[in-house]
Amino acid sequence: MDDALFNDIIELGEDIVASERFAMALNVPHHSKNRDIASHSVETAGYALLLARWLNRHGASVNEEDAVRSSLLHDIGMTEKDVFLSPSSKKGRSHPREGARIAREEFGANETQVDAILYHMWPACSMVAPHSAVGFVVTTADKLCFFNEIWHRLTRARTSSS
Repeated sequence: MDDALFNDIIELGEDIVASERFAMALNVPHHSKNRDIASHSVETAGYALLLARWLNRHGASVNEEDAVRSSLLHDIGMTEKDVFLSPSSKKGRSHPREGARIAREEFGANETQVDAILYHMWPACSMVAPHSAVGFVVTTADKLCFFNEIWHRLTRARTSSS
């Protein structure tokens, strides 16, 4: 991610990134042993901001601040100990609800942001799709980030075994 994009993410979500809750996310592993919730969320926010800007240039109307803030908070529910310690099958369904609650209570998330967080696991663990363009951007950005993380893990494993 280039510096300008990173700076835009920080500007739109400075209170989130500077919070104690987000600092907790630095200690919660995610998708691989070399990733954590915080770095995954910042990368997801980068993808979301790029997608929102591209869509806006092509006639859509996607609120960039909502996309970034939702992305930074989409997996924050996993910082709750009972969610983190639950089986993966349950975690996929419970962390969006906890994340939405945290986003609303601790960061004043609006309804668009809450919806994006609640339904970002669609279609993997949620039968309900997001209800806004922001929600689809966050969901897509999360999946892009996931596939990028898996690709890098696979290429590292292939390189180290040669």
